[in-house]
Amino acid sequence: MSTAKAWFPYRKAGTDFELFAFPHAGAGSTVFAVLREALSHRGVTLVPAVLPGRERRLRDAPHRDMDSLLAEFEDMAARDGFAAFLGEYALLGHCSGALVAFEIARILQRSPCRDPQLLVVCSCLPPPLIRDTGMSRLPTRELFSRTASMGGTPDTLMLDPDFLEMLERPLRADWLLFDGYVHRPGAKLKTPVLAIRGIDDPDLSADDLRAWRDQTSGGFSTMELESGHWALTGAGSSVLAREIPAALYAARGA
Repeated sequence: MSTAKAWFPYRKAGTDFELFAFPHAGAGSTVFAVLREALSHRGVTLVPAVLPGRERRLRDAPHRDMDSLLAEFEDMAARDGFAAFLGEYALLGHCSGALVAFEIARILQRSPCRDPQLLVVCSCLPPPLIRDTGMSRLPTRELFSRTASMGGTPDTLMLDPDFLEMLERPLRADWLLFDGYVHRPGAKLKTPVLAIRGIDDPDLSADDLRAWRDQTSGGFSTMELESGHWALTGAGSSVLAREIPAALYAARGA
């Protein structure tokens, strides 16, 4: 039985505006460190999620399918009356984390709490276009190599055998979750969506990025960053630290 403190251990009470952030496959909260610092100067507190199987939750079994992950989240949130989502907040996810953030937005929209004011999806195909990448079935060495090539994990860590041994379980589970994802059409989000890609991302075209438009009846905008698949580079985070507050301001005025 998980708690809001387990999911969001770095959350601080009394924050005016929160951006709950969900990392890509195998990653932990530190991938958002640069963006978190940049946003802190603009009135937005980034609150990274810690999913089962990593960091403080290393002993928890990671989820291997989306349904079980969402069921844990909804049970956790419901047991304290969705208290974490009664204030002003938005959601962000990178790659597979964007898919998780999208599905959580759907849960929150039908729950007794505020809707998120913005959904930021980075480097992720729209849900109906998600396909089986085959990553979850790769041999260990190739799984790490292919994941590292996407960016977002320091090279020094990818050379650390102890780190790799610890990483494989949540990494493979996350890819199983992504590869096995099946989109179930439903009510569109009312939440505005900001969809982001790196201009050199080989897995996400500009046309595919624009297809996120079909997932919301609210506002919609796209942005291209000077990056590859890993959009949250130092430069990319600086840009997003300006654009996310601007998108929130536009959403509030809609």
